Amino acid sequence: MLTQCRWAVGLLISLWLCPVWAAPCSTDGLVWQRLTDQAYWLSGEVGDADAANRGRVSALMAVQVPSEGRVWLLGSGPSPKMGQALACSLAQQTGWQVSDIVNPWARPELVLGNRAWPRAALWAHQAVAEAMHQQCAHCEERLKVRMGAAAQDLGADSVVTVPGEQGMAGGLVSGDHGELGPWVWWRLQRTPQQPVLVWRLKRAALWSAPGLLWADGPPDLRDADLRTLQASLKHLSALVRHDGNALTWLPEQGSAQGPALLAQSADYLDTLARTIRARQAGGGLETDAPARWPGLPSGWAEHPRHALNWQRAWRQIEEE
Repeated sequence: MLTQCRWAVGLLISLWLCPVWAAPCSTDGLVWQRLTDQAYWLSGEVGDADAANRGRVSALMAVQVPSEGRVWLLGSGPSPKMGQALACSLAQQTGWQVSDIVNPWARPELVLGNRAWPRAALWAHQAVAEAMHQQCAHCEERLKVRMGAAAQDLGADSVVTVPGEQGMAGGLVSGDHGELGPWVWWRLQRTPQQPVLVWRLKRAALWSAPGLLWADGPPDLRDADLRTLQASLKHLSALVRHDGNALTWLPEQGSAQGPALLAQSADYLDTLARTIRARQAGGGLETDAPARWPGLPSGWAEHPRHALNWQRAWRQIEEE
């Protein structure tokens, strides 16, 4: 009888501890990459959001803090439905349940999944939250167009859940530098009005630079200001100098990279600006084919972002 009681109690405890997503659920084929015992990363699909990738084009990072019993997620995905698949896949592969979500910048592909975690605390920089209030509704409409048939993942309710709202767990940080959960962060900019936060894991030289670095091709100047982005990459270079060759970049899209990615990206923007100025001084036209130059990384000249960057930078430099 005593043995049976012990067995029954053990069963109840195991069921109580069983993760919420232990029941069958859709993982959408998502595979998290182990970085350390307490850090996993999911790289962003390359290219723009579309029906095939369901908008999952921005990388996410999950970090466990065992001493606090918390799991932090950097970014929440492009939709509530994808957020549910992210939660399911993370729980099945690690046993973790997300307790805290951070919105690193006001990109719909990184924040519209907030509603998938109604019990999680939501965090953001105050300036990021303000940008979300101003931009996310419009950005969501653009995302729906790009996602096509997969736009239904966003649901009928288009209200964006923004950190810091009354009665919501979590909160806002402010200033140019600080700590939040397992990270140290710095505030940089894509435009004077568009803040982005850079994140370094406290216990490892793992740097996440959403909105600043891409590994599948050149940086993305869409909705960005060339001079501001150049200044941010220069600032970022000063921040990481103490980590040297030990650091790993976790970019917006593409695979994890070594230290050279930052210098490569900064050199691209600097050369892009110089080449355009020279072309304009020589009487060139915006409609001329985008230039390629010695040292341009393989494949970057043919990448769709290079042509778009050329057009956007041309107009900004022309306005100067």
